[in-house]
Amino acid sequence: MENTKDTKDTSDFKSTLKFLRQENKLTQSGLGSAIGYGYTAISNYESGKTEPGMEDLIKLADFFGVSVDFLVGRRGGQKEQTKYELELQAKRVRGVIDEMLESLDKTLYGTEK
Repeated sequence: MENTKDTKDTSDFKSTLKFLRQENKLTQSGLGSAIGYGYTAISNYESGKTEPGMEDLIKLADFFGVSVDFLVGRRGGQKEQTKYELELQAKRVRGVIDEMLESLDKTLYGTEK
């Protein structure tokens, strides 16, 4: 019998890792340093040259505040995915608002925050 669960191939890990890293404004080197790895490990994960073991997946998931399932592209848990997506959207909106306020201050008062 074929598995009909709502899952994605774990090759989504590399794109999910890159997405999370970029959303958190981290370089490969910066992420590697933050979790105790060299940038080449992160580069190899994102290019698909190597895949992390379970301990590394847990370390990365904990660092980004997501589940291992989310990290490897398994999207059966819609509640978690939605929560994370909403947090990312809120972060982007806060950034846009901050930029607008800075621009307004500069225009009105000739200063920046």
